[in-house]
Amino acid sequence: MSALAPFKALVHQRCGLHLEGLAEARLLRAVASLQAFSGLADNTQLLKQLTSDTVLFDHFVSQLTVNETYFCREPDALNWLVNTYLPERLAAGGPPLSIFSAGCSSGEEPYSVAMMLFERFGERAKSLFTLTGGDLDHQILAKARQAIYSGMAFRALSPDFKARYFSPFQGRFKLHESLRQWVTFCPFNLLNAHESHPGGPFDVILFRNVSIYFDPQTRRRIHHQLSQLLAPNGILLCGVTETLGNDLGVFELVEDQGIFYFRRAEQSAAVPTAPLEPPMLAMREKADDSSDIRESARETLGLASSTDLAPGAPLAQTADSEQADSTADQLHTAHQLLNQNAFNEAATLLEALLKQQPWSIDTLVLAGLVARWQQKPHVAYDYFKRAIYVAPECWPAHFYLAELYRQGELTDEPLQRKQRYAAVVRLLTTAPTSSGGLDTIVPPLPPGDARFLAERYLEADSTTLASPNLSQGVS
Repeated sequence: MSALAPFKALVHQRCGLHLEGLAEARLLRAVASLQAFSGLADNTQLLKQLTSDTVLFDHFVSQLTVNETYFCREPDALNWLVNTYLPERLAAGGPPLSIFSAGCSSGEEPYSVAMMLFERFGERAKSLFTLTGGDLDHQILAKARQAIYSGMAFRALSPDFKARYFSPFQGRFKLHESLRQWVTFCPFNLLNAHESHPGGPFDVILFRNVSIYFDPQTRRRIHHQLSQLLAPNGILLCGVTETLGNDLGVFELVEDQGIFYFRRAEQSAAVPTAPLEPPMLAMREKADDSSDIRESARETLGLASSTDLAPGAPLAQTADSEQADSTADQLHTAHQLLNQNAFNEAATLLEALLKQQPWSIDTLVLAGLVARWQQKPHVAYDYFKRAIYVAPECWPAHFYLAELYRQGELTDEPLQRKQRYAAVVRLLTTAPTSSGGLDTIVPPLPPGDARFLAERYLEADSTTLASPNLSQGVS
């Protein structure tokens, strides 16, 4: 039996987290950290202390999840919630309505809803709605309560929203106090709702981009727990790519205006609903240009190495050490500007670097990230494609290309999206610690986390395509 097996079993029993496959690497790091923290090298003693010490267990679990979130994630669903569903619920019955973000991570989701409700209802929103966030990770909840953010947390938030609801604070940005105090946070274990006492019943439960951590059996258990927290006419809203993977028979799946959500099976519709049809996969024709042909050939051959089908890009001349140091310094500066949300300054610096070295992988990936946070997805697409053209092993470029499709920043191309995620898995299976061709900056996402997420998104796609409920509709 693996030395990790008892730790997997304990975490699965208490939290439901599924730590097989690539997640083992994260578990291994967490165990090593725990050994250093506790001074116990013997796993039997370590496990015994972990079982009895709730504070130590909380510290351990905080290292096992990927807290990858940001403001206004999947905005179509949030817009529908704030501008269609909740106003109709208010018209049908008296306030306040209660909203719960289950698995809220560092708070971006409930705070996004708070900002959007304030936009719609003004100061009156605080008397119309209560907002609660719950998460298993005590450390991440502490961050949520502080409401101080930087960098990529703002990548989908409009500059107007950021200017209205945040103030500069020690090089980062702090949410205005009135909104921060409106949202309350509490420890919450999805498998033990009664022990967590998050309140309720809730009119809306957001269970978005959380279920990737759980197998179907555990998700069904979680649904039963959430059903006990849901008001009789309340709804459960999952992430876009997770919805059909959560259609497990506990709730009824309903569609309204292209948004899918769950309600109690016996519940009458709270808003007008249309018969459920399978979500359409948006497709558009590709231009038949030479770069797409080369890209298709690379993927057909399995992206073996950067020497296969080598691009006709000019080879950069060897620079002297002084110039190399200068370029590295500028890249680090651009990376720092990106993390400080100084997108225009970062873009200007990177454009100058690309004039000097148009095929620098580090510069192309950073430029793609900057363009994405500037909400220029087509520009980001071009930069990431160029990075792959030069270095087919550049898994960060593959990952963020897939994200452009999955997040709706570009019109979705399901085949392209799946190929990109599959490339990430394939490349990081072969070389788990690969930098993806980056020489100067560190990958924007740890390779283990990137592969973990890519595998989960591929699994969600497979679940969607295989779902037997797609053709049955909802009565």
